[in-house]
Amino acid sequence: MNTPVGKLSGGEKKRLSIGLELLTNPPVMFFDEPTSGLDSFSSLQVISHLKSLAEGGRTVVCSIHQPSSRLFQMFDDMYLIAEGQCLYNGPISDLTSVFKEAGFLCPNFYNRADFAIEVASGQRGNNTDKLIAKFNSEESGPLEYEQNGDNEETTILQSASNKNGTVIQVCTENEVSIKTSYPQPMWKQFQILLRRSVLCTLRDKLTVQLRVITHFVVGLLLGAVYYDVGNDASKALSNAGCIFFFMMFLFFANAMPSVIAIPLETSVVLREHLNNWYSLKAYFFSKLIADIPLQILCPTIFLLPGYFLTSQPYDGTRFLQFWAICFVMTIISHNFGLAAGAVINPLEISMFMVPASNIPLVLFSGFFLKLQDVANWLRWLTYVSYYRYSYEGAMLCLYGYNRSALKCSEPYCYFKSPLKFLQETDMVGGIYEFDLLALMIWAVILQLSVLLALKYRINSLQ
Repeated sequence: MNTPVGKLSGGEKKRLSIGLELLTNPPVMFFDEPTSGLDSFSSLQVISHLKSLAEGGRTVVCSIHQPSSRLFQMFDDMYLIAEGQCLYNGPISDLTSVFKEAGFLCPNFYNRADFAIEVASGQRGNNTDKLIAKFNSEESGPLEYEQNGDNEETTILQSASNKNGTVIQVCTENEVSIKTSYPQPMWKQFQILLRRSVLCTLRDKLTVQLRVITHFVVGLLLGAVYYDVGNDASKALSNAGCIFFFMMFLFFANAMPSVIAIPLETSVVLREHLNNWYSLKAYFFSKLIADIPLQILCPTIFLLPGYFLTSQPYDGTRFLQFWAICFVMTIISHNFGLAAGAVINPLEISMFMVPASNIPLVLFSGFFLKLQDVANWLRWLTYVSYYRYSYEGAMLCLYGYNRSALKCSEPYCYFKSPLKFLQETDMVGGIYEFDLLALMIWAVILQLSVLLALKYRINSLQ
């Protein structure tokens, strides 16, 4: 139980796969060559477990090639196929007698499985007409192919019944029926998936360490480059560049790693969701919540050296306001990366589209061009740019709220008054709370986009 999956033996992995399928207690289970690649002992363990499942009331169906005599004895019924025709369908105990009636005599002490395969492959002669006539007449006939004239898609229709009278309908190529109810309630699904997501994050130590170390190192680098510019009126424009770079780094440092998150797990999520284990909403919210500790830690680690080395205001309220802007920006970037990875294929294109789609938003942030100077027909873009709200909110919390005059290291400083600097950057009428609210709305919109993108990706792969 405490062994990582990668260190399990072949037989243990097979049994683990069976255990995963048993989570929803299915009445019918299909296994495609469950003993392939296993030694005789591991094969015996797997088949013995399947036998116990069948004795527990489940219908267990296996495709198997050349089982040993001991393994073959564990099966109740056999369905033998040769060139698309049924040669035998019935209890294992009646196999040799039925073959004997058709002219195939099994030698004493001979493995019945090997004998059946030899008959099917023609090694015992090609006179299988009696077997074909006997068993195919009892079946529903060959597979019927129904041509749909509207979309020219072929549908395979066949049904079979086991000895208990349970009807098994083979699903069509074009229709997949998914149950709308789940074995566990939504909160239980979320609880289990959250635990798994957190566990996967903790196990991926290299990625976590790289993210944390990168944020700290870049924070130190910014502190060194923009050292002591936050309280110097002669370097106010440089400090504005520093603040804008804060937002740019937090976005791309958290958006790019998130792009690959959903594509890497798509195959697993698709299989588990189609198995009716959990809903996409439960998976989505578990992924969302599991990454919050890193989304809190990374901007905090980044700001500790970056904020204080650049001599931003040593005020607890201003620091918390600035941290809140950075935190929400980190959430926005994480959700943007998840949405891009879910919608855009292949992965290389989605990695390219993240920076490409953000360039227009950066241009209308108010840093490169005053908002009042933007052409009227393009001004609407300034209202959808989260860079605008993050940059404006950061500037307001650092230079607004009646901040005292800045020190001046030159004979004359035009921006000695913080209010004059806000007037120059066209932010006097801005409201910090409004900017933060706009960012939070953006975060919610992107979260909903991730959920819709996830549903789109899973539905497109069904």
